[in-house]
Amino acid sequence: MPGPTRGLHRWALGLAVLLAVALAVTTWQDSGAWALVLLGVPVALSAAAYRAAPTASSSWQTGAAAVLVLVWAVLLAQGIGLFFLPVAVLLGLAAFTETEVVRR
Repeated sequence: MPGPTRGLHRWALGLAVLLAVALAVTTWQDSGAWALVLLGVPVALSAAAYRAAPTASSSWQTGAAAVLVLVWAVLLAQGIGLFFLPVAVLLGLAAFTETEVVRR
């Protein structure tokens, strides 16, 4: 996998984890334990895209993760969702710049 694409995956995953940790205490106090599950959605999707990155089908998997994080962010826009828009953008850029791995 090319370096810039893998770097975009790393940035997306790192940003998702950083935002989830930063928002965890406030979210817990405001909405309870269920909100922590919602914080884990973009982290899980980013981790899945990062894990799938070296495979031949990673472009559509990363694109699907980007769309799901974007939909998640829009659905939760009045709360914590908008904080994760940059994660969706980074995943979208990673999906757009990925090239397929050719296996011989």
